Amino acid sequence: MQFVVKKSHLVRELQAVTGVVEKRATLPILSNLLLETEDSSLQIGASDLEVTIRTRTEAEIQKHGTVTLPAAKLHEIARSLPDADVQFKLLDRNQMEIRCGRTRYRIACQTDEDFPKFPEIDEKAGIELPASILNQMIERVTFAITTDDPRYSLTGALLLLKDKTLTLVATDGHRLSFVRKTMDIQAAKEDMKLIVPRKALGEISKMTADKGKDAPVIFGQAENHVFFVVGKQRLTANILEGDFPRYENVMPKSCDTAVTIPTDELTNAVRRVSLLANDRFGKAIRLSLSDGKLELFSKTEMGEAEESVEIDYDGPEMSIGFNARYLLDFLGVVGSPSVRLELNPHREGEKDSDQKVEAGDKPGQLRPEPAGDLTYRYVVMPMHL
Repeated sequence: MQFVVKKSHLVRELQAVTGVVEKRATLPILSNLLLETEDSSLQIGASDLEVTIRTRTEAEIQKHGTVTLPAAKLHEIARSLPDADVQFKLLDRNQMEIRCGRTRYRIACQTDEDFPKFPEIDEKAGIELPASILNQMIERVTFAITTDDPRYSLTGALLLLKDKTLTLVATDGHRLSFVRKTMDIQAAKEDMKLIVPRKALGEISKMTADKGKDAPVIFGQAENHVFFVVGKQRLTANILEGDFPRYENVMPKSCDTAVTIPTDELTNAVRRVSLLANDRFGKAIRLSLSDGKLELFSKTEMGEAEESVEIDYDGPEMSIGFNARYLLDFLGVVGSPSVRLELNPHREGEKDSDQKVEAGDKPGQLRPEPAGDLTYRYVVMPMHL
C-alpha cells in the first residue's frame, strides 16, 4: 500500500471521522481508523459498533491496499506536519511509514481482518432533506437526551417522518424537546418511526454544520440501521430498540398564563441568579410573575441572589421552580429575540386574582417568539423549592 495525499485534505477528513472513535474502546481495533485506497481516492472509516462513518479524499495511489492505524496518533501526527504532500508507505512487519518534507514517522499498524464491516446502504432509496434544516432541528433536541437513564430508548431521539413532516423528540424524563418541520420532500414509501442514538446525532450535526442552505442530506433506513449521507461523508447508526415514551401526553394542550420575555435578558438573568443556586438540588431557581415583571431568585447556605426582568404582565402573582441549567440549554439554541413562557397554575379552591398562586406540579412550556419556520416546543417539569 502506497499513496500521497495533501496534508490539508488529510487533516480535514480525519477531523470528520475521529469523533466516532471511542477513547476507551472495549476492542483494541476500534481505536483504529480504516484506510482503504480506491481508484484515485483514499477512504477513511471509523466505527464503535453502534455508529460508523466513512469519508474520502483525493489521493495519488501508487499501490492499492487496506490497513488500520491508531486514530488519535494519526490525527495528532497529521496536524503537526508542514503544509505539503504526505506520503504513506506500508513496510514489512506491519509498519506504516509517513513522510512529509524532512519529517518521517514509522508507526505500527494492523490489518483490517478484525475491523467491523460497514453496513451496506442504498442511497437511491433515501430521502433528500436540506442540511441546514436538519442541523437546526438536531441542535434543538440533542441536549435533552438522557446520559444516565438505564432505559435504552431514551439514549437517542425519536425521528418521525409522516405526510412530508419531519419530527424530532428527545427527553430525559425531566424535560422534553420537540421540533417539527413540514417540507416539500420526496414522499417515503411508508412512514418512518425510529430512535437515532445521541452520538449519531452529534456526528450528523457536525457533518451539516457548515453546509449551505441548499446543500442536501440523504437519509433512510436499511434494515436495523439508519443512514445519513452528506457530500463525501456516510454515517450509519444502529436503530435503538425499545418504546419511546408517549410524548404527546406530556405536552400541554393549552395554557392559562403566557408571557413573552426577551431572550438575552432572560438568559443573563438566569445565568447570574444560578450562581447561588444549590448544585445538590439541580441548580433550582424560582421564577415569580407579578405586575409588570418577572423576578428570579435563588438561595443557598452561602447567600441568595435575585434579579428582575420587565415584562408585559398584569395577572395574578405566580411562582414556579425550574432547573436553571435546563432553561439555559433551551435559551442557548432557541435563536429567537424573545421566548414565550406558558404556565398552568394549580389552584386549590377559588382564589382572588390578587392572591399568589403556585404553578404546582404542572410542567412549564417554552417556545420561540416569533415562532419562526420550525414548530419548537420545550417542556420542563417544575421543581419544589
